[in-house]
Amino acid sequence: MVMFDANIILRYLLYDNKEMADKAEEYLSTRNVFVTIEVIAEVIYALKGL
Repeated sequence: MVMFDANIILRYLLYDNKEMADKAEEYLSTRNVFVTIEVIAEVIYALKGL
């Protein structure tokens, strides 16, 4: 199992860094991914600031 942090999720959602977004997509399609509620809250906070 892989634990994602906010940075990886944001790169995947925003696709602002192709290399990191592609790596995140690879992990999502091939492995079990774990995300804490705190990381989800941090992603929401970051996205609200856009």
